[in-house]
Amino acid sequence: MVENPVITDNQKTAAVDAAAPGGTPHGGSGIKPSVPMSRAVQFLVAGYVVAMFIAILYFLVKLWPLGTAGAPERTEFFWGDVTLNADIRLIFIAALAGALGAYVHLATSFADYAGNEQLTSSWGWWYLLRPFIGMALAEVVYLAVRGGLLNTGGTAGATAISPYGVAAITALTGLFAKQATDKLREVFETLFQTQQKVERKDALQITSAPAQPDAPAETSKAQAAGAGATK
Repeated sequence: MVENPVITDNQKTAAVDAAAPGGTPHGGSGIKPSVPMSRAVQFLVAGYVVAMFIAILYFLVKLWPLGTAGAPERTEFFWGDVTLNADIRLIFIAALAGALGAYVHLATSFADYAGNEQLTSSWGWWYLLRPFIGMALAEVVYLAVRGGLLNTGGTAGATAISPYGVAAITALTGLFAKQATDKLREVFETLFQTQQKVERKDALQITSAPAQPDAPAETSKAQAAGAGATK
């Protein structure tokens, strides 16, 4: 009679790890598994998303110019009255429109991942900071356009600039942040292009990136297939 072997807990864990994609062991050098976002945190993020949209819409409507082009206007906020000239209004409109574009990206991502139950807690900071990244990037693009770094057919004063055009370009900047960043990088490299690379003292040594967790698994499968064919 052949006795059934006794399988320890460590052997069970090793077997599960070997069957997992990439064969990454627990506590090994592989990528740490993502922690699903709890329902309570998801509701907090959803409330933040809704509140962000209401705040953006409120300030955008309040700051939108309604009077004579270029003339300072008085705006009533819930904390009091503020008088702003046209240039300052356009700067605020650019930032808010950039946040609005980033909000579209944020809300779409949240709805998709929450609907598919794939939200992870590691992306919480991304949802928190994405609108502010869109605001900052929109301001950079707006200043580049007003300063003439980006060719848009010439520059003009605040009285000749349509707030609709400013809101459109900056909202698209917040929505398509990667493309806007690539364009700004192209402009910067054109302005500050160097003829040759300058070697600096005590430069950081760049080490090669570690292999992907699934690379060894794919190689072992190929080797196993080859060994089976040889047999």
